[in-house]
Amino acid sequence: MDKLLLGIDFGTSTNFVTKYDFAKKDAVAVANMGSYGGTNIFENNIYIQGEDSYVIGDSKKQHTDPENFFEDVKRYIIDDNKKYRVPNLNNRDVSAQEIAEMVFKAIAQKVEENENRKIDGVVITVPYSYSKKYRQRLQEAATNAGLNVIKLIEEPVAAAISYGIFGDEIKDNQKEKIAVFDLGGGTFDITIFNFEKSDAQNAKIEVLNTDGVEKLGGKTVDELLSRKFMEHLKVDYSVFSKDKERNKFQSQLNKISKETKELLSESDEEDIYENLSINGENQELEMEISVDDFNAWLKDNNIIGEIEDALDRAIYDIDLEPEDIDRVVLAGGTSTIPIIKSVVEDFFGKKSEAKKDLGELVGHGAGILAGLSEDSSLQYTVIRKTSKNIGVASGNKFKKILHKNTKYGEESAQMALKLTNREASLNVSFYEGDSARIEDSEKIGKVEIDGSEFSSEQIYISLMREDKKDSKIKAFFYDRDKNLVCEKYLEDV
Repeated sequence: MDKLLLGIDFGTSTNFVTKYDFAKKDAVAVANMGSYGGTNIFENNIYIQGEDSYVIGDSKKQHTDPENFFEDVKRYIIDDNKKYRVPNLNNRDVSAQEIAEMVFKAIAQKVEENENRKIDGVVITVPYSYSKKYRQRLQEAATNAGLNVIKLIEEPVAAAISYGIFGDEIKDNQKEKIAVFDLGGGTFDITIFNFEKSDAQNAKIEVLNTDGVEKLGGKTVDELLSRKFMEHLKVDYSVFSKDKERNKFQSQLNKISKETKELLSESDEEDIYENLSINGENQELEMEISVDDFNAWLKDNNIIGEIEDALDRAIYDIDLEPEDIDRVVLAGGTSTIPIIKSVVEDFFGKKSEAKKDLGELVGHGAGILAGLSEDSSLQYTVIRKTSKNIGVASGNKFKKILHKNTKYGEESAQMALKLTNREASLNVSFYEGDSARIEDSEKIGKVEIDGSEFSSEQIYISLMREDKKDSKIKAFFYDRDKNLVCEKYLEDV
């Protein structure tokens, strides 16, 4: 029997799980995982019934027992201060990473029940813009859930694989520059690719540039609408005397916001009439919202502005013009909001393209990549590049060593540094970011070196992100004559 290899699109709002079919040489949806919009996509939420007992993808639990129901954990997985008290776990406090682990356990249990066999390996998707710390914690959550993580793959890379290789839009022996505009539930990436397709079994994808906003997506729009509704009601969360009442009100408001967002994507005006519970008392929410109102709110709150800025950076940072892009592909459900879709099409000067089921594009590509780990008949080359600059602190400045868009497996240029004490063991800390200010960067690792191994205080450092399973970062240390003294992997901090 062929191995059970999965692609897991672990989204902010929804999840989608595929398995690689060795006979079809394609990824197919794992059936019976959940229902959302009539597909096998299921909402990324979890109801904790007790130890090792979970229900995933069922938002009804949010209204019947909100204290044991959790969503949006992807947005908080690197927040060490974010804790959730779970009554059904004896009021234990758990982190977002631990809840993500429970979600992965529930996914694994459900898949193995459906397939009647063990999972051999998984490829999990991540937003391109997410940091090393986020990727590491997501991988830890899946590994601790008992899954063998083959690799993490960036969401727009997975989308491009799915779209370009298995679609009829790109013909054999064709080269194109493709922009994948991926605006999902909680994150936003715009990624530019070179795509070269020989045939259905031979293709090469090279990432040219990526940009985006880490916490911008459908949830941002939902939160904006919720604030507008609260302003209309003249209430805020401070009026609630009990957490349970506040949670109930918040879940009601979120539901109304999601529905309103979707309705305003289809019609010019919506009348809202809902009954809400505020501290046990009924209050009516009655509003009339036009598309013009909705569009103005998106502009006034800089949602459209952030999208336009990211589009500019993605293209002009690599010396391209919008007309150089051959094809614009939409991924993520939020990208179909009319004003957002229009902004994208106006920028590139061409119509965008989208598969019928946008939510399946990324998971499909992840499943194909999972199959590549075992199916040698497929020749898909993916040239990945680092999405953020990596370097060291120099006073309050961030000094880049490994530059954004350097290929995985390619060593950076050497940067000169001075040792402060050649007689001691020294820790060199490394940071990741895009700003020139060190306070805007994230500390991602450290390396300990023995200063006595160097002939002088003048040394040189270079970095490389490996193109392997876990994409570790390696630091190379050279003496003043540029002879290699040692090389070490960055240790976690």
